[in-house]
Formats: sequence, structure tokens, C-alpha cells
Amino acid sequence: MIERCSVCGTAIASHNGVYVGNGEKTRLMRSRCYNESIAEYLGLDYEHIEFDPVTLEDPKGVLHTFQFRSHIFSEELSLEALEVTESDVGYEFSVIADADQDLYITFKSLFERIRRELSRQHIESNNGGYRIKNSVVRGQATSEADDPFASLLIIDGKPISWEELGCMIPEYMSFRFKLEIFDRSEEK
Repeated sequence: MIERCSVCGTAIASHNGVYVGNGEKTRLMRSRCYNESIAEYLGLDYEHIEFDPVTLEDPKGVLHTFQFRSHIFSEELSLEALEVTESDVGYEFSVIADADQDLYITFKSLFERIRRELSRQHIESNNGGYRIKNSVVRGQATSEADDPFASLLIIDGKPISWEELGCMIPEYMSFRFKLEIFDRSEEK
């Protein structure tokens, strides 16, 4: 969906902007306008850099294209990589750094993280469904596009329902497990 930045009027996709305000006063600012206004307010020496999309291959030969966005908050910056898919559901990664750190150094850190994560495979196809490989599953919790209250899991870049995950568990009956939740900028 394409909208216009409330500051400069540039047409942007909503994933490349920040909604600011609340209720009827909510407005969309493109990431560049948002970051520059926050940097000015905080007195930070900040230069906004736009990174071109990057396409990487996973171990199965599947190509994954990522677009990037950055957002300043407080005196830190979040650099995020969002996988471009037809369904808008895929891998998402982020790293947190000092807002005045060279953005290319932050990008390099994020790029290496993407490469590491793509090299890990947690599930594999099995009789029309999936099975857990090596007894470890890592992923991200998100919501379905048409129902923000319906949770969905992203595992190996694939949308997986809780029911689908439940169908992978029977071979581990009577085993113990640990569900750990942590910020998406952390790597565990």
C-alpha cells in the first residue's frame, strides 16, 4: 500500500515509514523524515542512508530478498531487514546500535546476522506438513495480516500456525521443552 509522507509528501510504502501520534492526529512520516527530525531534536550527528535491497540464497537454494529501514529511538538506532514476499510474511531481523555509529558498520552486523540465520534450518517438509529438525525451533511471533489478534509464527521464513507447530510435536511426546521469548534484535 502506497501512502504519502506527512512531512515531505513523498510517496512511500507503509513499511518504510513510521506512524506518529494517536487517534485522529496520527500521521505517517517516511523513515528519513522521522530519523532526521529525531536526530535534530536529540542533537545527534546523523546522516540517513538508504540501502538497496539484497538477495541471498539459503542452503536449499531458495532466494530471499531483503529491504532495509532504520529508525532512531532515544540515542539508539534500529536497523531492520524485512524479507520481500508476496504475502508480506517472511524473515525479519534487526540490530540495535548507537544512533551516531557509522550506519555501514551497523549494516555489516545485520548482513552477517542474516547470513547466519539463513544457514540454519529448523523444519523440513514431511508428508504434506513439516517436522522439526535437530529438536530446535527458532522463529518469530507475528500476527496474520487480516487479523492482528491471530498469532502466527515465522519459522525458516515460512508462515506456520500454532496448529502446524503442534502437529510437529508428537515425535517428541514425553520430552521436555523450553519456550524462550526475547527481543528480535537479540540472537540466541
